[in-house]
Amino acid sequence: MKFRIFTYTLLAAVFLGCDSKLDIPDPNRLSSDEYYSTEEQAVASVDAIYNTLIIDGWYQRMTPIYNDSRSDEVGSRSPWAFLTGLSNFTLPPADEGGDIFWAGHYITVNRANQALENVPNVPDLDPALTDRLLGQAYFLRGLAYFKLANQYGNPVLVLETPVGVEALYPSNEGVTKEGVYEQVKMDLEMAIDLLPTSYAGISGPDANQSGRATKRAAQALMGKVLLYEGEYAQALPFFETVITSGEFALAENYADIFSGDPALEQADPGKIFWAEFTNSTNPTPNWGGDPNVNWRQFNALSLTYSVANFFDFYPTNWLYNEMRQELTVDGNLDERYHATILSYEPEEGYDMAFGQPWPYGENDYFLKKFTLADMGGNADFSGINYPIIRYADVLLMYAECLANTGNIGAAAEYVQIVRDRANLPDRESEFAGYTLDQFMDQLAHERVMELAVESSRWFDIMRWGWLDDAQKLQLLQAHDPEFLNFTPDRKLIPIPLNEMNNNPNLVGNAAND
Repeated sequence: MKFRIFTYTLLAAVFLGCDSKLDIPDPNRLSSDEYYSTEEQAVASVDAIYNTLIIDGWYQRMTPIYNDSRSDEVGSRSPWAFLTGLSNFTLPPADEGGDIFWAGHYITVNRANQALENVPNVPDLDPALTDRLLGQAYFLRGLAYFKLANQYGNPVLVLETPVGVEALYPSNEGVTKEGVYEQVKMDLEMAIDLLPTSYAGISGPDANQSGRATKRAAQALMGKVLLYEGEYAQALPFFETVITSGEFALAENYADIFSGDPALEQADPGKIFWAEFTNSTNPTPNWGGDPNVNWRQFNALSLTYSVANFFDFYPTNWLYNEMRQELTVDGNLDERYHATILSYEPEEGYDMAFGQPWPYGENDYFLKKFTLADMGGNADFSGINYPIIRYADVLLMYAECLANTGNIGAAAEYVQIVRDRANLPDRESEFAGYTLDQFMDQLAHERVMELAVESSRWFDIMRWGWLDDAQKLQLLQAHDPEFLNFTPDRKLIPIPLNEMNNNPNLVGNAAND
């Protein structure tokens, strides 16, 4: 049984940088003093945190775009200056589009803080359910701050609901990415302790529901945080626990992960944590705000990445060629290419687009992943789920940690496991004989093949130090001419000027200068 992200908590909203002039009670939005009196309200308060994952400021559109557009996998041709500014490293702090990601993530933080403070006080709440709800709130707050730290470097760290006017204007003076990571790890430690490995077999209103955060999701995310810090030895046991649990496997058909077919996506054995969208035709799009009975839950990437819709982004020539480098043992293109790139390949059965005979030039190619190119339909109602943590990524991150702790032989085994699903030649023994530099170059290719246009590549090249290496930066510029605009301060997204104008205690980062 899935749980749909629909119920929401009726609490007074708190937005950072908002100077409220009036305090008028809303009978439809109860204060925390009036709320948190029943089990149903406790569960709804945590469901409200999940709701934020499917709005524009998160996985509906902006979180993927922030990362994919700045990588060498994707370029922008959008008429919206905000998107092209993101993609070509020229986004000014004053662009109001920058408010969307910031606001969306702090709504998540605020809702998580409210749940953490109030769920323990709900009368007669089952202790096991209390633990599960708190574990989810810690996990989601940790995820939000992980994203905020990666994008801004010095986000404001708010760990409790604001009380009083002064608390509405927190400062990020002295906040560092490393310090935020420490908070993320503390949240994840709590989540690991409190969360179940599965919601099957438990008792309570969340019994047998899929889509909620689990202990394995928290362990995988903890490993990823440590990997991003370069703490390979510390990350190893977290990935190893997920892998040896036996709870996950690679999907037999890679394209099923992005099919939009609820049955196929639900059956994916490699999903660890994801943002769940639906093909609802309800009239109110989920760009933001609170859900209601008319709320749609669609994935807007199907509009944004699609040549048949907004067509804001396109695959770079480099991505197209990189994904065609190595054929399968049968002499065909990698199935992951076909799930990522829309191109005319009639000899392999790919001669349609959006349910119609190929309407473009025979040498044209576009993005396919997260679009409706395979099945057709109205992208305004796309229900393609967004994989936030999946098993294949865990295997590749584990391989990276093994290689960087001196065990390239074992690392090669896990890389080949991922390749085997794609029916690629067995090169395990070859990879096992590589130097660390050679292995990491190969791993960079393998991660593109498996995770292209999934928010990974930008942070991979950043954490690997490519942006600080003149030769690697030159390579990125050859892959994607947008990198010709890159300067070191543009590793970060500027803190929105609107927020700094509304909150005099906020300081900018290097991208604001």
